[in-house]
Amino acid sequence: MKRMLRVREALRRAFRGAGWAGACGGLLLALAVAVDQQAASDIETRRAALGAERAVLLGGDTPARAAPTGIDRHTLQAFYQGFPTRSELPALLAALQVQAETHGIDVDRSDYRVSEEAGAPLLRIALSLPVRAEYGALYGWLSELIATAPHVALEAIALRRADARSGYVEGELRLLVFVNRGAP
Repeated sequence: MKRMLRVREALRRAFRGAGWAGACGGLLLALAVAVDQQAASDIETRRAALGAERAVLLGGDTPARAAPTGIDRHTLQAFYQGFPTRSELPALLAALQVQAETHGIDVDRSDYRVSEEAGAPLLRIALSLPVRAEYGALYGWLSELIATAPHVALEAIALRRADARSGYVEGELRLLVFVNRGAP
C-alpha cells in the first residue's frame, strides 16, 4: 500500500511539473491512441471484406460468364473481311516498295516471316526492312503508309546517323502486315 501511495505521489508531482505543455502532450498522446484504434478497426473491416471477396472469386461455385463485348458475330466477320486476302499479298508488298521508292527511301532487301494470328482468321506478316533515307522523307512515308494502309502496323523502328549534321539516317523498320487467311 505504501508503495502505491509513493507511485501516486510521484505521478502527481510529475504532472504538476509538466505544466500546460505536458497537458497538451498528454492530450495529443490520447488523441493519437484513439485515431490508431479507429484506423485499426477500419483496416480490419476492409481486410475481412477483401477476404470474403477473394473467397467468392476463388470459390468457383458460380459458372464463369462470358464478358459482353458489344460486338456481334456479323460485325466481327465484316471487320475481318475488310482485310486484304492472302492472294493479294504480292501486290501489297510491291505497292509498299513503290511507295517507299516514291518517297526516296532506299530499301535494299526485305525479310519476312509469316505466322497465324491467334484467335483471328488473320495471317501476320512481319517485314524487316533495312532503310537508308533522309529523315523527313522516311517520316513522310511512314505517315502516309499508316494513314492509307490500315492493315499495316509499325512494330519497331531503329535509326542511326553517321554524323549529327547529316540529314540521312540508316536503320531498320519492322512492319506488320495483316491479311485474311481466306483461300490461298
